[in-house]
Amino acid sequence: MSVLGSGGHTHEMLTLVKSLIDHDKSNSETTLGIVPINEIIFVASQDDKLSVDKLDQTFPEWNNQTNNSIKFHLQRIQRSRQVHQSYISSIWTSLISLYHSFKIISSIRPRILLCNGPGVCMPVIIACRIVSNRTTIVFVESFCRTRSLSLTGKIVYHTKLANHFMVQWPKLADKYPRAKFLGLLV
Repeated sequence: MSVLGSGGHTHEMLTLVKSLIDHDKSNSETTLGIVPINEIIFVASQDDKLSVDKLDQTFPEWNNQTNNSIKFHLQRIQRSRQVHQSYISSIWTSLISLYHSFKIISSIRPRILLCNGPGVCMPVIIACRIVSNRTTIVFVESFCRTRSLSLTGKIVYHTKLANHFMVQWPKLADKYPRAKFLGLLV
């Protein structure tokens, strides 16, 4: 399962997912470590048309499931907070988003959750932590975060919600000792 944010977060996530798939194309099956990838479920906000457009561009086969070795699906959740929405009113929308996330995670129980920092990933991460203890959560901090973590990154790092916390710059790995630096991932 992979969470798509809006704009640059979606581009980075789709690039990362595509590189994971392309990396193993020489094998008879696509794997992420030892976990075979036979289905990818993308999660996006209900009002996020840009992410769906980028998904269409990156994986044009996602809508045509007939001959794919990997099945693609899209799940929608309420956005936790709109741009410029007050923090007080975002409490309600965040609870709705968390409810949608619980429904999705309860029915799917993904093996892996891959996310890279948009706020929309927080309710999905929380739902995974509460509902599905088998889910491995991999948080990859955005490429543009060179000196400090994003707000979502800080929350995930300090609450230890992710099993693996990846950064793409060595300076961040020095600053946050539990973060793993594997080089540029996107």
